[in-house]
Amino acid sequence: MTYPDHLFQLWTCAVLALSASCLSITVTQTELFAPMRAWISQKNSLIGHLFQCFYCLSHWVVFVGIFVYQPTLVSSSFKFIDLVISAFFTIGLSTFFSGIVFKVFISALSKARLENEVMG
Repeated sequence: MTYPDHLFQLWTCAVLALSASCLSITVTQTELFAPMRAWISQKNSLIGHLFQCFYCLSHWVVFVGIFVYQPTLVSSSFKFIDLVISAFFTIGLSTFFSGIVFKVFISALSKARLENEVMG
């Protein structure tokens, strides 16, 4: 693998991580998806839990992204192992991004609640 190719693979993992983070927080934490989460929880409690935990859901989003794009950060003669390493690297990045996004999300909710108390 050449240097530019390594950068492209790293960039792909970073994009997948940020996308997985934002998607999983949006699905698990926003009111827009509350009816879907309730319906899924009624049908299957295990899958329902998956759709209420952004950390859990981000794993599956990353696994799908790695399967589709197949970025490899390390190269060996074992493609599957290379993809597993890329997946868990991407999950680590996604967790880091989720921490940042979730702090912003909580701050926005706190601000909105405070504004409602002051105005109300």
